[in-house]
Amino acid sequence: MDKVEDIIKNNSPKKVSRSEQEITDLDNQLNELNNIQNPTQSDKNKKKKLREKLRKLKEAMNNAGVQDSGPTITKGASWGLFNLDMSDGDASHLKTKVVDYFKHDILYKHATFVVDLHPGDQHYQEDRNRLQSLNRWQQMQAPSLAITKEGKSGCAIDKIRPASEKRWLKDKEEGEEGKDYVSESVYQRRNYGRDQKQNFYKKVTKIEAKFTKDIGTLSKFSDKGILEGKIAYIYIDGNSFNEIQRASTTPKEQQDFDNNTRRGRETLLTNILDQIATKPDWLTQDGEVRLETLLWGGDEIIWVVPAWQGWWMVNEFYKQAGLRIKHKNKPLFHATGLVFCHHNAPIHRIDSLARALADQFAKADRESNLIAYQILESFDHAGTQLSAFREDAIKGLGKLGHLLVEAEKIGDISSCIAELKNDDEFAKRKVYQLIEAYREGKTTTAEQYINKLSGKSIEPLEKLKTIFGGENAHWLHLMSLWDYMGGNNHD
Repeated sequence: MDKVEDIIKNNSPKKVSRSEQEITDLDNQLNELNNIQNPTQSDKNKKKKLREKLRKLKEAMNNAGVQDSGPTITKGASWGLFNLDMSDGDASHLKTKVVDYFKHDILYKHATFVVDLHPGDQHYQEDRNRLQSLNRWQQMQAPSLAITKEGKSGCAIDKIRPASEKRWLKDKEEGEEGKDYVSESVYQRRNYGRDQKQNFYKKVTKIEAKFTKDIGTLSKFSDKGILEGKIAYIYIDGNSFNEIQRASTTPKEQQDFDNNTRRGRETLLTNILDQIATKPDWLTQDGEVRLETLLWGGDEIIWVVPAWQGWWMVNEFYKQAGLRIKHKNKPLFHATGLVFCHHNAPIHRIDSLARALADQFAKADRESNLIAYQILESFDHAGTQLSAFREDAIKGLGKLGHLLVEAEKIGDISSCIAELKNDDEFAKRKVYQLIEAYREGKTTTAEQYINKLSGKSIEPLEKLKTIFGGENAHWLHLMSLWDYMGGNNHD
């Protein structure tokens, strides 16, 4: 959508506001400093001041609800809505330019896309709905995948598309027998992804840093004991964002919402990166930041971080989002699916699980910030009957909703678990015994176990019980989160 925006702006120049011009000037200055090969300390200090000035300016525009003077009404990760102030003929010519660009671009020609025009009048919602219907009509008439004539065998990576005889994995053997041929589409997207691993953050935050090249490196840290080699897969989705946009009655109203959320996310990521880019637990021995952003657009975000930073990252997102991502001066809410697993677990399966956790459970209350998490061992997974799986997990301990975590309570949960882990008289194995007793309906036995616990454990346990609904679900959370929150581990 950035490409579409650029094409439209280049063909329909508009005046820009003073604040937007200042942002452009600051961006240019930062880019010049970023291109210096061996920056001095003075250069680094200047960059830091410019980034802070840029952050404050964007935040001020965000709080003021400033509207872009450009054509963009809203843009997500894969779709956009634009306002063209031009004649029918010029609009048709512009549409042709957009279509031609995507048809011939070396990367995007492998994707499927639709572009439509609709004249606007005084009924914005009706016009927008008609335009979306035109898009849908085109999509129904077109193939759902791009077709290529090339290839004598299947792609070595996706096993579906025809492989190109001109493209193979360069990190494999160069001998004819060792070449793994891939499709042109996979080749282009793979190269693009490798570039974006490093350059995405610079574009969004103006912060220069090195990032890990793969999830294995991201999760490798021998000091982390049993958490080494494990990741936290974080899927975040805005609650009712689409409904808010559909309720917009004017282009400006929808544009303001889009601007506020986009600028809020950019500031949020900048602040998070500022915090983690120098912290030892976030850096490899080579100084690479342990962070992967797999999706950034619309109302969705996907991050991969080391398992030992999963809850910190989620907590920091919600703290920042409460301040930065608002609509009409009111905070917006988000649902999160959080999966802890081994770094080489099948990524598509983990992605599906994280989305299902958010969509099926964390969105139970769209006026709250809820997190549904799942901890997996090895390649195990929750299966396709996720509700039944979670119902079985909470059996005898509480209700299904008690498995959810309120974002605002993450800090309290972590503090309680830290107290218990630092209590030498409290052992994790007792928690297993309690859970089994409750699941088997042996309430008296469970109470006997509880009476034998140390006095220091009573207060944090009671607090955890209140946080998780007042029944006995807190024992399951305590067992699950023991290694991922709090202080030193001991059994």
